[in-house]
Amino acid sequence: MGSLGAIARHPDDVYPLLKLKMAARHAEKQIPEEPHWAFCYTMLLKVSRSFALVIQQLDPQLRNAVCIFYLVLRALDTV
Repeated sequence: MGSLGAIARHPDDVYPLLKLKMAARHAEKQIPEEPHWAFCYTMLLKVSRSFALVIQQLDPQLRNAVCIFYLVLRALDTV
């Protein structure tokens, strides 16, 4: 009920939310088949959904490098 109330108060946000949801589904389909990349992108989705969506929309060569870099920095931040 809370989310329906929020949508009713902000109807202009419905289209951007739907667009974001569709982009997230498209990004999930672009996860590479290799097991090591699948692991990296699975971890990326677990640690940061918002950055994961942005990273997965990058060009494939840049996307992999940014994914690894982000995961390493998150690990260092945790330590």
